[in-house]
Amino acid sequence: LPEVVSRSRWYNRILQRNSNRRNSNNDDITTTGNAFFNITSTNYDLEAYELDLPEVVSAKRKLLSSRLFHRRPWLQRKANDNDEYPKLKEANFNDLNATRTVLEGILLNDNKNDDAEREDVTNIILFEGVMIYLDEGVPHALLELCSDVLRKSQLGYTTNSSTSSSAALGYLCYADRLENIPGGDEDAAHVEMESTGWELVDFLSKPGLARHMGVARVV
Repeated sequence: LPEVVSRSRWYNRILQRNSNRRNSNNDDITTTGNAFFNITSTNYDLEAYELDLPEVVSAKRKLLSSRLFHRRPWLQRKANDNDEYPKLKEANFNDLNATRTVLEGILLNDNKNDDAEREDVTNIILFEGVMIYLDEGVPHALLELCSDVLRKSQLGYTTNSSTSSSAALGYLCYADRLENIPGGDEDAAHVEMESTGWELVDFLSKPGLARHMGVARVV
């Protein structure tokens, strides 16, 4: 539990840092990840999506309906309005083609809506302890997939936006075990990120299975 709390605090700091990169109060941060993060999303103009296995998504929905919303019915309205809770999406990351379809449905379709009104968008992909359980070779390919979809999102946003000052930024935030990075070798982390379309911004090695924590920017 202490490790989970520290990771949640770290993710909150990362979201705050990237939200403050702009001088706009209209930042729209879209997050995708594998865990039901304890992120205080009310601090941000946040549109959140959570990707997980179909059976896990089903279990979470039942848990919310049977327990949380039953005890606190007023939260149901907020969840329906997507004010605080992420939209749950089914995804098996070992199926790269299906994962691409889900991500493109979130990031590319999102940029087609309300183009005249939207200003700045920051898309942040979060991973927490998911790559540990993926098949060999998939974590590397998943990093490539995510950077590719984010680049398409950036291109689509620039093309569709009616304001020349508008832009979309793409970041990866992770507490996971990345491939091709033995131990906590930061040089290897730079190589892995560069080879999959990312520029490593921050990197930290820690004990445990999810031994790599860091932030990368899509290039």
